[in-house]
Amino acid sequence: MARELEAKFAVDCLTPIRAMLNTVGAVVKNCRFERNAVFDTPTRELRAKGELLRLRQTDKVVLTWKQPSNHPAPTGVKVMDEVETQVADFEAMRDILHGLGYVEALWYEKLREQWRLADALVCLDVLPFGEFIEIEGEPTAIAKAADCLGLDMGQAKALTYHDLYQKHLKRLGLPPQDSFIFSEKDKARLSSLCEIPGI
Repeated sequence: MARELEAKFAVDCLTPIRAMLNTVGAVVKNCRFERNAVFDTPTRELRAKGELLRLRQTDKVVLTWKQPSNHPAPTGVKVMDEVETQVADFEAMRDILHGLGYVEALWYEKLREQWRLADALVCLDVLPFGEFIEIEGEPTAIAKAADCLGLDMGQAKALTYHDLYQKHLKRLGLPPQDSFIFSEKDKARLSSLCEIPGI
């Protein structure tokens, strides 16, 4: 089972971060629009245990299961144990999960650019409720990448995007809501960005 360590940072705009990544010699790996379905039992047993069962569609389809890890991590760094595998068909896998008794607990979408910076993977994420940087790697690699990009580890969040969305809604005085997806117009606009060389 693999171990995933990551830290998230909320930013006003990703453009200056992208410029910094180019300046420090980071290499862009890909840019993809993601469609994600999170599954759970009807009584939300997985969420209660801090687990995640997710079916993700980009240019491929990946099924992922995550559980909280006993591995220690610094403040601001989230650590999960995970198993994931590529599957051939989104709808077929969705039907299998339904057949096993799971239901969609929520849907979410994001545009993600992935950059390699030394030993860290830097993800520039655009979500319907804001822009974020997610840095993955060992704790020292995360801290070095954050420092290189002018980010303060004291501001790092060891939270899921669902958690951050709930905080966003609360700040606005809005009721809780699980799913966060783009309008069709925004989805088309964001998807077209991945076709621009150098993004």
